[in-house]
Amino acid sequence: MSNDKEVKYLKFKSRKSLAFDESDEFLSRFKESFIKSINGLFIFADREKDLVIFYGNNKGIIGFHDDFIVMSFKECMEYIHPDFIDILINGIKCNLEEIEIKIINLNGQEVWISIKGQGEKGSLQRFEGYVHNITKEKEASLKLEYMSYYDELTGLINRKRFKEIIDEELRAHTLVESRGALIIIDIDNFKFVNDSYGHIYGDLFLKRFSEDLKKILESNSNICRFGGDEFLVFLPDIEDIKEIEDIVTKIVNILKEPYSINGKKIFSTVSIGVSVFPDDAEDFEGLLKNSDASMYMAKSNGKNQWQMFNSNISREINRIYSIQKGLRTTLENNEMYVVFQPKVRLTDDEVDGFEALLRWKNEEMGFVSPAEFIPIAESTRLIIPIGKFVLREVFAKIKYLLSEGYDNFKIAVNLSEIQLREGDLVTYFNSLIEEFQVSPKYIEIEITESMIMKSVDRNIRYLLEIKELGASIALDDFGTGYSSLNHLTKLPIDVLKIDRSFVVDMTQNDKSRFIVENIIQLSHKLGITVVAEGVEEKEQVDYLKSIECDTVQGYYYSRPEHFENVITMLSK
Repeated sequence: MSNDKEVKYLKFKSRKSLAFDESDEFLSRFKESFIKSINGLFIFADREKDLVIFYGNNKGIIGFHDDFIVMSFKECMEYIHPDFIDILINGIKCNLEEIEIKIINLNGQEVWISIKGQGEKGSLQRFEGYVHNITKEKEASLKLEYMSYYDELTGLINRKRFKEIIDEELRAHTLVESRGALIIIDIDNFKFVNDSYGHIYGDLFLKRFSEDLKKILESNSNICRFGGDEFLVFLPDIEDIKEIEDIVTKIVNILKEPYSINGKKIFSTVSIGVSVFPDDAEDFEGLLKNSDASMYMAKSNGKNQWQMFNSNISREINRIYSIQKGLRTTLENNEMYVVFQPKVRLTDDEVDGFEALLRWKNEEMGFVSPAEFIPIAESTRLIIPIGKFVLREVFAKIKYLLSEGYDNFKIAVNLSEIQLREGDLVTYFNSLIEEFQVSPKYIEIEITESMIMKSVDRNIRYLLEIKELGASIALDDFGTGYSSLNHLTKLPIDVLKIDRSFVVDMTQNDKSRFIVENIIQLSHKLGITVVAEGVEEKEQVDYLKSIECDTVQGYYYSRPEHFENVITMLSK
């Protein structure tokens, strides 16, 4: 088919006519058989003549049925998606090998196209090339990119993409010597939201929180779901610490009111840590480490608050890391041991048992307070093997006392909620009973109100199983936790221990004295034995006798001592 004959079949979509010699010039560049075999469009553009010519599969890309389309530059640009006009212009100027842009075709459909060709470098005067529909490939690629860079649940960017963005931000901040702040947000006790309401509610909670977080911040590119119930935020160009205070206060206040999800009101709070670039660290990893340390301190100080990083936190965190490291080898290094503090009956001043208390002397750190290492042991779940060590020691001591003819005693052991929940405690109890051939009636398990309240029904069930073995249950630190009198009727307790804070204060404070007196009276009516902790003075002993307290424990009679130093206090 000659060029002259082919021209007769051309249909023009331009308001201006196209000279036949110009179309001949275009068509002569390609053989007809080659053109028809390509599933795409050839493009020729001439800025000076204000024309853009397409030849090929127009229907599949631009939306026209014609093989040959002629447009002005203005008409052509109307099909380019506004977000991609600059990309197209810059790509042609720079003579890029391939330009990927989005167009909106005649049918209003968004189509991804790839443009390959050659033009005059640095100019938009002339361009010749090929257009290919890459919509399916591009959508698949964008979906894969989304999965790689975004959190599926919240739609926020993930940690990988966040790090890339913040690394770039920090480079920019370094050049202009400006400050930025990295904020880590942890939802307090989120595990209990999942445990209590189910993971569907937990997911809806996280989605709701992420939406509220977006409302507070100007750019979503600076918010990340770091994982689980943790979020990261980067505040650029910080000029005053008040800017940080304002933002974190708003974040804390997000959960000031409960979320109503599917008719259920779910309460929670957040703990927040903040570190500042470049004051606290000069790279993302350092900022993250210090923000995390600050958040840990916010949690340790009671949660529902925020904490800026400082040198004191650094020292505290280093101490925590040292304790964590030491705890991993403490049992195999024989660094832990158990001491025993006598409990004295006030009716006859006789010792009727002991409380087993754990102690730790580390080779590098020396003596480490239980107040320091037990919370860390719980958070790392190392409390489970450590708790088993204590129980074994107690069973061994019971075996010894029975062999020496002692029979009227109990040894109390403090129990962690994690031991109760995850340590397979009943099975281990049974194994110790079988191994030492002693009755659990000589064991008293001490629990706290706050420990039980983490999962009331489940923990009561576990306690009943232990009690069925023959052990007794003591409620420790009464008055410092939830302090609901209703617990006294629901919990399977035999003994109630009044916290030392009331005992120390009762001879001087009428309110403390009134509380102690009424706790004792109520407990006795419920058939519960009362132990007063922290007794240090004779005046306290005399007063507790006068109000019929059953047993006392404290420095007045004895500090916690090695077993061989206290068994002589026990009567046969």
